[in-house]
Amino acid sequence: MQNPNRQFTAAFKNNNFRNVIEKLTSDKILDTNEKSYVLACALLFLKEYENDKRYKSFADFAYFLILKYSVFYKDYKPLYDFSTNFGFYPITKIILENNLLETTGINDELIQIGLDNFQNIDEKYYETLEQNKNKNLFLEDQTNEKSYLAPTSFGKSSIIIDYIKRLENKERIAIIVPTKSLLMQTYKMIKGANLNYKLLFHDEMYEKEKSFIAIFTQERALRLLKKQKKIFYDVLIIDEAHKILESVKDKSNRSVLLSRLISLNKNLNSNHKVIYLSPLIEDVENIKIYENQNIKNYRINFNIKEPELFEYKLNGDVIKHNRFFINNNFEGFLTDNITNYFKYLISNSGEKNFIYHARPIKVEEIAKDFCKNLEKTTDLVNIKIIIDILKKEVHKDFYVIDYLEYGLLYIHGQMPDLIKEYLEKKYKELDEIKYLVANSVILEGINMPIDTLFIFNTYGLGGKGLTNLIGRVNRLNEIFKDNKDKLYKLLPKIHFINTKEYNSTENKISNMLPIIKSLRSSVFKDEVKNPLLLNYDIESIKNKDSNEQERLRESKRKIQEQERFLNTIPENKFEKLKQYLIESGIINLYKCEIDELTKMILLKLDLKNQWEDIEILEKIYSIFIEDNLDIISDNEFKRFEYKETRNHYKFYITVNQKRSLKENIEDLLRYFIEKAKSPIKKERMFYFGTAYGREVYDQINSPKGSKVYIDLRTVEKENELINLAIVKLKMEDNFISFTLNKFIVFLYDYDLISEDIYNLYVYGTTEKNKIKFTKFGMNVSLVSKLDLDNQLKNIELDKNNNIKVNLLFKEYLKSLNDFQRFEIERFIN
Repeated sequence: MQNPNRQFTAAFKNNNFRNVIEKLTSDKILDTNEKSYVLACALLFLKEYENDKRYKSFADFAYFLILKYSVFYKDYKPLYDFSTNFGFYPITKIILENNLLETTGINDELIQIGLDNFQNIDEKYYETLEQNKNKNLFLEDQTNEKSYLAPTSFGKSSIIIDYIKRLENKERIAIIVPTKSLLMQTYKMIKGANLNYKLLFHDEMYEKEKSFIAIFTQERALRLLKKQKKIFYDVLIIDEAHKILESVKDKSNRSVLLSRLISLNKNLNSNHKVIYLSPLIEDVENIKIYENQNIKNYRINFNIKEPELFEYKLNGDVIKHNRFFINNNFEGFLTDNITNYFKYLISNSGEKNFIYHARPIKVEEIAKDFCKNLEKTTDLVNIKIIIDILKKEVHKDFYVIDYLEYGLLYIHGQMPDLIKEYLEKKYKELDEIKYLVANSVILEGINMPIDTLFIFNTYGLGGKGLTNLIGRVNRLNEIFKDNKDKLYKLLPKIHFINTKEYNSTENKISNMLPIIKSLRSSVFKDEVKNPLLLNYDIESIKNKDSNEQERLRESKRKIQEQERFLNTIPENKFEKLKQYLIESGIINLYKCEIDELTKMILLKLDLKNQWEDIEILEKIYSIFIEDNLDIISDNEFKRFEYKETRNHYKFYITVNQKRSLKENIEDLLRYFIEKAKSPIKKERMFYFGTAYGREVYDQINSPKGSKVYIDLRTVEKENELINLAIVKLKMEDNFISFTLNKFIVFLYDYDLISEDIYNLYVYGTTEKNKIKFTKFGMNVSLVSKLDLDNQLKNIELDKNNNIKVNLLFKEYLKSLNDFQRFEIERFIN
């Protein structure tokens, strides 16, 4: 088999072929002969694919030629014939439903009738032949482990629901999502399917049920297996299964935890079923964990969307790329020159535009600078309602408020979840909000109605990440819902914007061409970076510095060794503690050997009579920080060396979490203003992480450490302090959830704190009636508000853990503003 890319390159050397491809790609008018030439080329490439199905890219290119031609010239007969014969039935349905053919006959009526065999009745959409065939084979297959690999928006939700419905017996099912932000979205999907299972949202909601559907992160799923005896999952459904390939990053080891979960459950239940769902796995062999593991693969190979790629160069040149021909010798068709990239953005905007940058602080900067180039929207009725609500519920100086009048908002991962999710909902609902500036958090939230993508930075994406990002544009349900003619959306417009301001550094000038070139292929090799996977190759770790190379390799060997140790039965309290430190992830916050840390903590535990009566955060300091500062690798946790930091978190956990969002913002602002006036630098320095930090400030690494602190005295404007306070609140919540709670749970598991103290610090209350709602995902502040308003008596959890409300509560909802209703209706609708 010859390399298809070489054959494309060879064909491109033909002047006639090249000229026609340039015209078609660049939306230039073709004459009659050129139109015929385009369609003839499509047939020729299709014939080559029919002769050898390994030439998938020939079929992709033929489809591109026909799709582009039919949409541009509104001549849908070629697209109709291709879609009908190739099995792209959603397109066939749209063409017939909207009478896009000049003439039709009895054969077309028969095709229309036959399409009903490919309709997903429950979800009310039509499937492609490949999708329908693979879905049915997947659901009928009784293999214990199987994967369904399909492009974004190819019916993953339907697969999950249909699979559960076909299970012969009600079982213990765990749907594993990679992040907390996806928990609620998946919960709503399962709840809406009315499967009559008890739903678990938190590991502590388990009450000896024989069957349930748990929507868990890998952390929560593992905790349930470890804390409960004789419990295992009959079925694991792994969403975003490609995450298992990822490397351990800093203190995040989610890929390792996912591997551990699958292995542990296999040990507990050798007959377990595992379903792997992903748009980004190239070869299921690469996600195998143990020998003789058999994963049956079902894959959707053909994507019916074909993105149009534009690149804005630093000199203002606008390049239109055709992904089939871009290579080192050809870098696209020059179509225009526009001196201002924001003007380019405006002139190429769609109805709903997503502007992407990886860094939260750059997201905010782009939003601010872009608004200077926009005019205020004329339809301000709905916008003003949101502005008034945000002023009341967040703060009048919240940056987003200023930008909404221009039809723009921004979101990122350093924004409190409630604000982020509310703004996502408003962007989805209101046509007046035309622009969304965001980072990769968009990949974890609700599906957005995006029709145009502007990429200002590709840091950390790679070919797979970029493909996943592009897949968010013009999701198939947005194209085919209501059976209206929106076939032009099958050619989503993707713009790569090179700038000095947002994508250049002192050492690197913005150039996105290399990653655009990666899109030439629709297949990206898996990068196996998880050391617990069978195909992981430790020798693949390369570094010019041999010492650094060996250090990196040794760190991966340690992970493998630790995992083997977890599979042994502890023989004494040392080994039991060592396993606990590994399983909890506490070891990931330190840079010493696990045995060294275990000995030091064990020694502290043996001397607990010296500190067992002190306050909980002081216990954490005494056991894990005091005398251990030089071995702590995590900058956030290291701050606990300061008494002021510990006092701050004690107040935040016991008092602030019960307050409203606005109360906490205003309280933190007052605190910032007070500290900014201090003549003592230590009191002015606040941790903001690498996303916002401006200075190095810690006793161990200074002055060579990371810029993770801000000196509040250097923040000149109060509105900047306010928005830093908003960011800080999200950082506080993350730190408590992902770091501090590890130690609180440790103290509880080792009987070093009472159950009441544990509940107070983890759930914000000691009252059981409130705790059950907090476990469900409600913020402590929301539960406190409902209690204050005397509404807790009007809501309850039914036998399946669905929140039910009475008529009095429904009347109460009507009295709230849109933001307050949204916070509650996330859980009850």
